[in-house]
Amino acid sequence: MRLLPFALISAAPASRRAIGPAEIVLFGTALPVWSLILGTVGVVMARRVAPASAAGTALGQVGNAALTILLLAIVVAVIVEGEKRPIVALGWAIGLGFSGLGAIEMIARAALAAGRLAIEGVVAAASKGAAMWADRRENGK
Repeated sequence: MRLLPFALISAAPASRRAIGPAEIVLFGTALPVWSLILGTVGVVMARRVAPASAAGTALGQVGNAALTILLLAIVVAVIVEGEKRPIVALGWAIGLGFSGLGAIEMIARAALAAGRLAIEGVVAAASKGAAMWADRRENGK
C-alpha cells in the first residue's frame, strides 16, 4: 500500500506552538489575550484617525484620554459578555474608537430618556394614588 505525502501530513498529530497564555483570568473571568490585544489596538488606532470634532476639541487632552479608557472598557465588556473572537473584538474596537464621542452621547441620551420615562411613571402613579386617597378621605367622612 502506497501512502501519498499529504496523507502522511494529515495523519501526523498537529503540534501548535503558543506564545504565552491563550486566556488570562481577571476578576474570575477568562479573557482571551488576542481579543484584548486587538481590541486595545483597534480603539487606540481608530481614535488617532477619527475626524476631529468640536465636542472632541472641547474635551481637551485629559477628556480624550478618559474617553479612550471608557471605550476600552466597553470593548472589554463586549469581550466578557461572550464575543471571544479576535476579529469581532477588533471590529467593535474600530467602530467604537472611530465613532467615539458620538457613541457615548447616544448611550447617554438613551439612558436619560429611560430615566425620564421612569421618573414620569413614578410621578404619575404617585399623583394618581394621592388623588384617590384625597377623594376617599373627602367622601369617606
